[in-house]
Amino acid sequence: MKKHTIIMSDPYLEKIAKEKHLHEYEKEITDAKKEIFALKQEIIHLKAEVKYERELRIKGTEYHPTDYHSRLRRMIEVVTNEKKLTDLFEIVDEAQTRLRIEK
Repeated sequence: MKKHTIIMSDPYLEKIAKEKHLHEYEKEITDAKKEIFALKQEIIHLKAEVKYERELRIKGTEYHPTDYHSRLRRMIEVVTNEKKLTDLFEIVDEAQTRLRIEK
Protein backbone atom coordinates (compact mmCIF):
# COMPACT_ATOMS: atom_id res chain seq x y z
CA MET A 1 0.00 0.00 0.00
CA LYS A 2 1.36 3.37 -0.90
CA LYS A 3 0.96 6.35 1.36
CA HIS A 4 -0.66 9.24 -0.31
CA THR A 5 0.80 12.63 0.30
CA ILE A 6 -1.63 15.43 0.48
CA ILE A 7 -0.64 18.34 -1.66
CA MET A 8 -2.02 21.48 -0.17
CA SER A 9 -3.47 23.66 -2.78
CA ASP A 10 -5.37 25.82 -0.32
CA PRO A 11 -3.26 28.89 0.60
CA TYR A 12 -5.01 29.14 3.97
CA LEU A 13 -3.96 25.59 4.93
CA GLU A 14 -0.41 26.28 3.74
CA LYS A 15 -0.30 29.41 5.89
CA ILE A 16 -1.49 27.47 8.96
CA ALA A 17 1.13 24.79 8.34
CA LYS A 18 3.88 27.42 8.10
CA GLU A 19 2.64 29.19 11.24
CA LYS A 20 2.78 25.88 13.09
CA HIS A 21 6.42 25.51 12.10
CA LEU A 22 7.15 29.10 13.11
CA HIS A 23 5.50 28.49 16.49
CA GLU A 24 7.77 25.47 17.05
CA TYR A 25 10.83 27.59 16.23
CA GLU A 26 9.65 30.36 18.58
CA LYS A 27 9.30 27.80 21.37
CA GLU A 28 12.83 26.52 20.69
CA ILE A 29 14.15 30.10 20.71
CA THR A 30 12.36 30.83 23.99
CA ASP A 31 13.75 27.65 25.54
CA ALA A 32 17.25 28.54 24.30
CA LYS A 33 16.94 32.05 25.78
CA LYS A 34 15.89 30.59 29.14
CA GLU A 35 18.82 28.19 29.08
CA ILE A 36 21.25 31.00 28.16
CA PHE A 37 19.91 33.11 31.04
CA ALA A 38 20.27 30.18 33.47
CA LEU A 39 23.83 29.57 32.28
CA LYS A 40 24.71 33.26 32.67
CA GLN A 41 23.40 33.19 36.23
CA GLU A 42 25.42 30.06 36.95
CA ILE A 43 28.55 31.75 35.56
CA ILE A 44 27.96 34.77 37.82
CA HIS A 45 27.59 32.51 40.86
CA LEU A 46 30.65 30.47 39.94
CA LYS A 47 32.75 33.62 39.51
CA ALA A 48 31.63 34.84 42.93
CA GLU A 49 32.38 31.46 44.47
CA VAL A 50 35.85 31.37 42.90
CA LYS A 51 36.55 34.91 44.13
CA TYR A 52 35.38 33.99 47.63
CA GLU A 53 37.53 30.83 47.70
CA ARG A 54 40.56 32.78 46.46
CA GLU A 55 40.11 35.51 49.09
CA LEU A 56 39.57 32.93 51.80
CA ARG A 57 42.72 31.08 50.74
CA ILE A 58 44.79 34.29 50.63
CA LYS A 59 43.44 36.08 53.72
CA GLY A 60 42.47 33.07 55.80
CA THR A 61 39.78 33.26 58.46
CA GLU A 62 39.97 37.06 58.63
CA TYR A 63 38.12 37.23 55.30
CA HIS A 64 35.17 35.21 56.56
CA PRO A 65 33.37 37.64 58.90
CA THR A 66 31.03 35.04 60.40
CA ASP A 67 33.78 32.60 61.24
CA TYR A 68 33.67 31.85 64.97
CA HIS A 69 37.43 31.71 65.42
CA SER A 70 38.06 35.09 63.79
CA ARG A 71 35.37 36.67 66.00
CA LEU A 72 36.88 34.95 69.03
CA ARG A 73 40.36 36.21 68.11
CA ARG A 74 39.06 39.80 67.85
CA MET A 75 37.24 39.46 71.18
CA ILE A 76 40.38 38.08 72.84
CA GLU A 77 42.22 41.19 71.67
CA VAL A 78 39.49 43.38 73.16
CA VAL A 79 39.50 41.50 76.46
CA THR A 80 43.31 41.58 76.64
CA ASN A 81 43.33 45.36 76.08
CA GLU A 82 40.53 46.06 78.59
CA LYS A 83 41.42 43.71 81.44
CA LYS A 84 44.74 42.86 83.00
CA LEU A 85 44.17 39.11 82.90
CA THR A 86 47.28 36.94 82.55
CA ASP A 87 45.80 33.46 82.55
CA LEU A 88 45.03 32.37 78.99
CA PHE A 89 42.03 30.28 80.09
CA GLU A 90 40.46 33.29 81.87
CA ILE A 91 40.98 35.48 78.80
CA VAL A 92 39.39 32.93 76.46
CA ASP A 93 36.55 32.30 78.92
CA GLU A 94 35.80 36.04 79.14
CA ALA A 95 35.95 36.38 75.33
CA GLN A 96 33.59 33.43 74.84
CA THR A 97 31.19 34.83 77.42
CA ARG A 98 31.11 38.17 75.61
CA LEU A 99 30.52 36.46 72.27
CA ARG A 100 27.55 34.57 73.73
CA ILE A 101 26.16 37.84 75.10
CA GLU A 102 26.67 39.54 71.69
CA LYS A 103 24.31 37.09 69.96
